[in-house]
Amino acid sequence: MALYESLESDVASFFVAQGSLIESLVHSLCLRVATIEAKGQVQSCGSPDLSHVAAMIDTSAQQCLAYVDEKVATLHYKLEGMDAEFDRITRQCRDLHAHVKAVQTTVPDMGELEIVWRDRVLCGLSQEQLLGLAKDLTDLSHVSECHVMALATRHAIQQILDAKAGGSAPPLGAMMDLERGLDALPALVQATASNPEHVQNELERHAYLEHQLEMQLAACPRQEEMLDQLSQLQAKV
Repeated sequence: MALYESLESDVASFFVAQGSLIESLVHSLCLRVATIEAKGQVQSCGSPDLSHVAAMIDTSAQQCLAYVDEKVATLHYKLEGMDAEFDRITRQCRDLHAHVKAVQTTVPDMGELEIVWRDRVLCGLSQEQLLGLAKDLTDLSHVSECHVMALATRHAIQQILDAKAGGSAPPLGAMMDLERGLDALPALVQATASNPEHVQNELERHAYLEHQLEMQLAACPRQEEMLDQLSQLQAKV
């Protein structure tokens, strides 16, 4: 009796286990069938949309190609315009270069111009003539009416000679003073010479100054006396 009950229990357990396995298999098969049916519905519903999407993609691609062709044509047109502009600028540069070369052939020698300019600055006088004129102006400065103008003109000559010796350009003020002095001094000398009384007064004044100078020179010790005094001092030392 106990053996029978044990066998009954084992058989029952076996069928219970088999039932659970079958139930699991059936449940798995149901899930697979549901998944396959869902995929079929999606495919049956999505087929028309895919053809529409392909048509949209083809239309968009054609529009993009047309846009690209338009941009390429515009860029080509602009490049042709730039080429024409570059050609125009090149022609202008060539014309300008030819004009510059033509101007350069007509430009005189700057060295010769500098020599001419310096001659004009010196009023057509050589350096020796200017030095002689400066000496004459020193003598002329003793005349009261010509004193200021003679000294100013002599100073201008000295500035011009210094500038020429240093290789620099003479100052503009000195050039103007020299020109002004050379224009004014002849008139002053002529006015002084045309007044006999004034000339006589000037001669008397210079004679008096000469007499004063002679008296001062006479009051000065002679060279022999100075040498004797120096000899005596050396002997004492």
